[in-house]
Amino acid sequence: MRRHQALKVVSAQATDQWGLVTTAQAKLAGLSSVDLTRLHEAGLIQGVGRGVYLVGGAPVPDHLEIKLAWLRLDPARPAWQRHQPDTYGGVVSHSSACELHGLGDVPASRVEITVPARRTTREPGVKLHRAAIDLSDVTIVDGLPVTTAERTVVDLLAARADGGHVGGVIADALRLGQADQTRLATRITPFPKTYGLPHSASSQDFLTYLLESARTKLPSIDRKRALDIVAKVFEEHGESGGLAAIRRLLDVRSPEDGI
Repeated sequence: MRRHQALKVVSAQATDQWGLVTTAQAKLAGLSSVDLTRLHEAGLIQGVGRGVYLVGGAPVPDHLEIKLAWLRLDPARPAWQRHQPDTYGGVVSHSSACELHGLGDVPASRVEITVPARRTTREPGVKLHRAAIDLSDVTIVDGLPVTTAERTVVDLLAARADGGHVGGVIADALRLGQADQTRLATRITPFPKTYGLPHSASSQDFLTYLLESARTKLPSIDRKRALDIVAKVFEEHGESGGLAAIRRLLDVRSPEDGI
């Protein structure tokens, strides 16, 4: 195929796919390995990962590693044909979902994707989780299917992620309106014991624990907790002793903590 024709073909493939095209897509469109090599040598496409090229002068897309990993799950199918549950191939999840949503500061040393059936990958920087995901737990972010903020929290807890990191994700999700506090409390009901809380701890207690682990508190939780502290101190120390105890409590708390 002539070079200008080959470039036109790969450009068409990459238009709605972040400027990227896979080797499998290019070959299905009629290009040969020789055609791709010539385009690469001419500087018209740039290799950005195994079996994936960036076309022309397109800017390097955000979250490139996540997109590369997701494209490789079904390299022959264009991204725009993978926006239905039966064609997702996998849903970006866990720490990678946090990255796409802009939630918390969960360490993301590898791309995490949840797939519906058992499969393996040889990609060293990719971890595949196997789980069923309801359609209501999936949203599209930057053209990628991603677990919702609430489902992401559940996945992180199931994976026993650090409580402080999960608390940061929750705080950001609530602040940004990506999660509902009551609904989220219900969804995290199975996990308090896993994180060392007593059997009597409610899901709301667990939510408070996670938020405090991240040194972040919601105003409504702050008020309730402050009242609980006051009631407990007065009960233990009596009225005059209670006031002194509360003052001591305030003195030892850092200013940013509040009460």
